[in-house]
Amino acid sequence: MISHIEHMGSLCNSQFNIRLETPADIDEIYRVEAAAFAGEAHADLVDRLRAEDALLLSHVAEINGVIVGHAAYTMLTITDGDIIRHCPGLGPIGVEPLFQGRGIGSALVRAGIGALRDIGYGLLFLVGSPRYYPRFGFQPAQPLGFSSDYVEPGGPHEHFMVAVVDERALADVRGHARFHPAFHEL
Repeated sequence: MISHIEHMGSLCNSQFNIRLETPADIDEIYRVEAAAFAGEAHADLVDRLRAEDALLLSHVAEINGVIVGHAAYTMLTITDGDIIRHCPGLGPIGVEPLFQGRGIGSALVRAGIGALRDIGYGLLFLVGSPRYYPRFGFQPAQPLGFSSDYVEPGGPHEHFMVAVVDERALADVRGHARFHPAFHEL
């Protein structure tokens, strides 16, 4: 019997495909998220978001039918006084460690941005690496008028970012962004 690592290693030089999650993918998504983050917290988060019907979009990356990457998108609220708006947020996103650095995470991000643009969303938020995500158009959100529970007053803010998918969206959206409550349990 081929071990999981041997099987994954045999897929390393294969092409990958990005598609929407199906119910049959749930266990494999859990495995990928747990492996990508070296623990179950992010995998549990995805399961909770799914159970609470909070996933706006969920993509998987697969090679020869084996899931090696996953990206989840949920809605967050942006509050500006009495005005409440909803925008999508990316995360978590994970790639099986043996497949990191091969463009799979990038392809997942691009697929998500394209799908959300097609649906009509103008902004996409995330909390992540300010060295990785700018290549997809993400920039610090605070200078554009957004705050978050992930930014301490006066503290570093570059990890709370937004991709402006449609410039018109910035005309009337500002305020405090709150991700789904499950994110606060990480």
